[in-house]
Amino acid sequence: MESREKLLIICTCVCMAALLQIIIESQAVIAIKVPALTPNNNNYGFQLESNVTNSSSNAVIYRNPQHGLFMLFPSNWTFSTSGLPQYTQVAAFYAPLQNLSDLIPARFTITVMSYQQNVSLKEFTNMTLSSLNETNQVKILNSNPTTLAGRPGYQVVFSTLPNMGSPVSFKIMHSWTAINNKIYVFEYGVESSKFNTYLPTVKQMLDSLKIETR
Repeated sequence: MESREKLLIICTCVCMAALLQIIIESQAVIAIKVPALTPNNNNYGFQLESNVTNSSSNAVIYRNPQHGLFMLFPSNWTFSTSGLPQYTQVAAFYAPLQNLSDLIPARFTITVMSYQQNVSLKEFTNMTLSSLNETNQVKILNSNPTTLAGRPGYQVVFSTLPNMGSPVSFKIMHSWTAINNKIYVFEYGVESSKFNTYLPTVKQMLDSLKIETR
């Protein structure tokens, strides 16, 4: 892999330490409200559809033919492609606010990074974990292999460390898989105290995930 591409991977991983600011700024995102029935398309190549295969389901289908993505997400979550901080991010999903004290929504994002040649899961995993450890701004809580869309993947859970600029701790679950020359990253972040509240929903979203390659 070329040194420039390696640097891009490292920089992307280091940027995860800035998730606190990203989540706070999400309050200002102009979101796209989920349509009930009509598919929606834009330059990101996405489609939103009602889950007609199960009339009792409150889930909405997210499709992205460009990247071969299929996933179900709750209809009361807000979908957005506005204000994404990285050009590699293709979608963001925000949980509804529960009460007046709940000022920062839980956030789930999808990132797809394409490279000129194939990238191995092992190589990307090693570089990601190394980058996280080198930031000294996060504490890794759990780090294990996983399965995403029926493919080998990796998942790490970490928390941001409180500091002068941000006294609130955030907990983040970062999951990824490598397919040919693409890295698919799925990230869930929220205040540490609310992490377990939304975790079952996020797991259902990941369980519904499908990735089709050409």
